[in-house]
Amino acid sequence: MFSTILINVDELWLKGDNRAYYYSIMKRNISQVVRALHPHKFSCVNQYQRLFLKSSQAFSSEVMDALSKVSGIHSLIPAIAVPLKLDKIMEGVDFFLSGQKLDNLTFKIRASRSNKQFPQTSMEIAREIGHQVLVKYPALSVDVKRPNMYIDVRVLDDKIYVSQKNILGPGGLPVGTSGHIITLISGGFDSPVASYLMSKRGCRQTFAFFYAYPFVGEEVKNKILKLMEVISQYQIGCDLYIIPFGDIQNTIAKNCWEEYRTILFRKYMIEVAALLAKRIRASAILTGDSLGQVSSQTITNISVLDQLSPLPIFRPLLGHNKAEIIEISRQVGFHDISTIPHDDACALFAPKHPTTKADFHYVKSFYENNPWPEILDAALNQSEIFHFTPLGIIASAKPKIK
Repeated sequence: MFSTILINVDELWLKGDNRAYYYSIMKRNISQVVRALHPHKFSCVNQYQRLFLKSSQAFSSEVMDALSKVSGIHSLIPAIAVPLKLDKIMEGVDFFLSGQKLDNLTFKIRASRSNKQFPQTSMEIAREIGHQVLVKYPALSVDVKRPNMYIDVRVLDDKIYVSQKNILGPGGLPVGTSGHIITLISGGFDSPVASYLMSKRGCRQTFAFFYAYPFVGEEVKNKILKLMEVISQYQIGCDLYIIPFGDIQNTIAKNCWEEYRTILFRKYMIEVAALLAKRIRASAILTGDSLGQVSSQTITNISVLDQLSPLPIFRPLLGHNKAEIIEISRQVGFHDISTIPHDDACALFAPKHPTTKADFHYVKSFYENNPWPEILDAALNQSEIFHFTPLGIIASAKPKIK
């Protein structure tokens, strides 16, 4: 394995006077992940607008996998560092090629030279190393247009770094640079993907799951915990609040017009999420709404909920169709968990003909006549609270909020 990893950042280089702040958060997030898996000393320094992660001991594949989930990282490049001499570059190349089956494969040397004091140009380096590879590994041939493999040589101020592959990260901004939001999480495809997309925009998230016990069983709660084991890795750790909501749903269903049940369930979830946001200093609410996907996600119903919400509501999936959402879910590791069947209390209470054009005045009037502050506050106080580490492990179940 490798003791040096070059980390290319995504949008950080676009920043101006506040660039140092973004890099400091990026390095903090990387260090948290590495520290959880790598028991040896390491350093993470900024050079040439990329980060260099170095240790006296090799980083494991688990470290690489965990870093590939850190927002703000464009790509990871495991590299071999050699001295600043042309005749030392082949030591790094040999590390990658020795022992490989190379018959009928093609290659290309890509050289870059940030260190302009190095005597050879990028072109001269590529030409010389390409020649040495052909001599030492005659089974290989050169193809500059569509090679089977690239060998990258980067000449920097301190060392020459040789590498062969890039591991893509999520890109975007580091988590913690764009504020704190409450994410309404469910067991489907949409809200986990919405969370992932807002992780890439740098939002730190606290998660709220509205648990409709006793109308649903433990299976859905266990599914949410499984989902959070993956989602939390993109957050560098997070908290999950499992909020008892079954009795509130039952009360709403018994007191409102039947066709308004679904939108009013959403209204009261938003109110509880806003209460939580006030307690933990979050600034917005995140949902997995996709325009027109279900009755509560029509333009009219979204508009009604937005007008009555105490906080801004972010909906990053608004323009995505279901196939696009499922594909992202598959790419980032949520898909197989999201497909596990579970009970859905919203379906249990669902009206035969839910309104798609809710009357603003009815929703506003119902809430004003039934604010139920004690009931909503009590539900939040009775929450189960789970803390997840950067590796997606449940570290603790916190006591109830007082």
